[in-house]
Amino acid sequence: MNIRENKINIKKKFENDGFVKISNLITRNEIKLIKKDIIKISKYLIKKKYKHLHLTTDGKINSIHNINRLNLQSYLKNFPKKKKLKSLINFLLNTNNSVVRNLEFFLKPKKTGQNAPYHQDNYYWNVKKAEALNIWIACSKANKKNGGIAYFLKSHKNGIFRHEISYKKGTSQEIKKKILHKLKYKKVYPNLKIGNCLIHNPEIIHGSKKNISNQDRLGVVISYKKKTEKYDYEKIRLYKKRLKKNFKFFKKK
Repeated sequence: MNIRENKINIKKKFENDGFVKISNLITRNEIKLIKKDIIKISKYLIKKKYKHLHLTTDGKINSIHNINRLNLQSYLKNFPKKKKLKSLINFLLNTNNSVVRNLEFFLKPKKTGQNAPYHQDNYYWNVKKAEALNIWIACSKANKKNGGIAYFLKSHKNGIFRHEISYKKGTSQEIKKKILHKLKYKKVYPNLKIGNCLIHNPEIIHGSKKNISNQDRLGVVISYKKKTEKYDYEKIRLYKKRLKKNFKFFKKK
């Protein structure tokens, strides 16, 4: 969908399907600046042995999380606050004041990029009314062949499904196949060009396959929520308790 189209149509698709693809929100020049930042920040965090950085089996970066918490001078630091982004995000969230809750790189390199098990973001986030969203910015082509994101269409309408520990780096929880096989949602794989964006609801089921292609799949993800929305801290406590089991598993390996 083109951003020049009526915002109401974008919002209808977002609310009905659980996600919307937008074709010209981000310019080519902005993508160039973002990619420069990806390289600069990645090199810096490797040297620092940053704990929220996850590597593939051949030592390449698969994902980096919680970048927004770092005190780094970079183009991406202020990018989420751009007027064109905030205007659309605020409209989709029915607010005048959204805030950034996370900034992440999903770099899934060719040949060894890891899969992301099917999950719902709000299982991790625990935003009480799920009044939040993710914007996934394609810095390279992304499709089914190179491990592009897949959605279970309209699955955001039925609340949070049961998750279990995945023992995967960067995506610690998953919805097991025995549950997914019972679901009747259509699975869709959006085909993204450089600069395309996906904006999705935090409760839509999504994931991705390994990247065994000859093409890297680079993406930057910005998470927003309504400033007034509260977190369920008891659920967060229980999630972190389960998460410790995941860390123990990787320490043993």
